[in-house]
Amino acid sequence: MGFEYKLKTKLTHQQTTEIQDLLENAVLFEKKYEYAHQLFWDFRHVENTGKMPNISIIFEEDGIYICQYGSSYMWKDLDELKNYIEKEQIACEIIDYQE
Repeated sequence: MGFEYKLKTKLTHQQTTEIQDLLENAVLFEKKYEYAHQLFWDFRHVENTGKMPNISIIFEEDGIYICQYGSSYMWKDLDELKNYIEKEQIACEIIDYQE
């Protein structure tokens, strides 16, 4: 089990597409796949040879779900996502499911 977070926000179709493209071009991007009618983006450090990725991201209707398996810091290895949200001034609420 990892550390689970939700960026509760409303994204436009264009913003969602831009963020997904940004994530797919990230150095740690491993794969995108569909499971239970949801698209997952998995990210993995080279030295991680286990079953669990370092990060899993799911885009949902009300925001972006992030599971960090190796760190309790939500933004670990997600600087591009954080910078995009700040640059575009996207209003969001961070929900920490560990609280």
